[in-house]
Amino acid sequence: MEKLLKYFEPSFAVLALIHYSANWLPLLLSGGASEGDGTDINSFDYTLNVLLFLLTYVISTGLLLLRWKKFIIFSRKGVVIWVMVLIALASYFWSDFPARTLRSCIGLIGSTLFGIYLGSRYTLKEQLKLLVWAYGIIAVLSVLFAIGLPRYGVEQAVHAGAWRGIYNHKNLLGRGMTMGGVIFALSPSLFEKKDRWLCRTALGLACILLVMAKSSSSLINFTLLIISLTAYRILRFRFLLLIPAFLAMVTLSMTIVEIYTANAEELLGLIGKDPSLTGRTDIWAWVGEMIDKRPWLGYGYTAFWQGLDGESAYVIRAARWPVPYSHNGFLDLWLDIGLLGVSAYLLGFGINFLKAIFLARFSLDLDGLWPLIFLTYLILTNASEGGILAQNNIFWVLYTALSISMTKPIKKPTESQSISEISSQLTH
Repeated sequence: MEKLLKYFEPSFAVLALIHYSANWLPLLLSGGASEGDGTDINSFDYTLNVLLFLLTYVISTGLLLLRWKKFIIFSRKGVVIWVMVLIALASYFWSDFPARTLRSCIGLIGSTLFGIYLGSRYTLKEQLKLLVWAYGIIAVLSVLFAIGLPRYGVEQAVHAGAWRGIYNHKNLLGRGMTMGGVIFALSPSLFEKKDRWLCRTALGLACILLVMAKSSSSLINFTLLIISLTAYRILRFRFLLLIPAFLAMVTLSMTIVEIYTANAEELLGLIGKDPSLTGRTDIWAWVGEMIDKRPWLGYGYTAFWQGLDGESAYVIRAARWPVPYSHNGFLDLWLDIGLLGVSAYLLGFGINFLKAIFLARFSLDLDGLWPLIFLTYLILTNASEGGILAQNNIFWVLYTALSISMTKPIKKPTESQSISEISSQLTH
């Protein structure tokens, strides 16, 4: 039994991570439908896709029950995660579409269980290694689809020519390779020296895919994350150096913000964007009006965006196109479960961020920056996209896993492990 689990569990984890990230089946089942080609992607029967997600729920639950004592311990420590799930469940009682909320909550609970399994079964280093394999496979398959099966791997209509790989939209490929690229940059130390070329090759593939996806927001986010990766290493400086280095970074950041604010229109024009961020700011204003109507509890989990059948009709008619979501994860969370849910999330996020800073300061290897980089990416990507509390979503799965993993005690380096030794390890 133990030998079987030894090979089954990591294989299951990698395959599940691929499915939660890429969600590749809709692309295949729709025959490679593209945005703007007249095909209604929602008209296809995605029963097989749903069944695969259900399979991950069942297997995750089974593996957790095999270690039920450990599951109970970590579940009790992960109170913040369960609070979010319980608020989503409770929203059934005030939801505009109770049946939809209940179905979505089943998916949310299943996704959460998979995240708890990852966080309780694997250390942060082991999770990162699993992610290297998952995103490495995604990168290779995306290149093969784009070159060998362009009907599926390349956008055909509105965004003709942009690569989307095994994702169903170019921006989703951009988001995936942004996270994959950072993971590859963090991970070489997890492998033997003779195998580290795999991470470097995968990083090269991720960069190529980012460029070919023509997703300017993803390129910006990737650049900011690589800069953050360098900046966060300041946390490992001696205290006397940490303070001036931190102040220097704050000063530089404020200068960059000031330059951007003064020249926003020109800078956005260079990457083909306008000051409204392709109409997002207008959508945010209309969404804000709908939030004002139900600020405390929202409209129910996943109950707002129901096309012209729900309250989202106001935003859709104002925008004059079928807006599917707010293009801002925090606004979507507010619409779903109100200020109550947003406050609970921000409290949990703040706790995790402080833990991530502590881990980044006192860990010895580059991979110790992973939680802090991931949480930074959550802020960046939810500023213009979504996925904070989403069922069957890789961001919620990994946030849950990190939250569970960071309940484990973090040890400070011993006195013999001086900062100079740590810096020496970082340069190799």
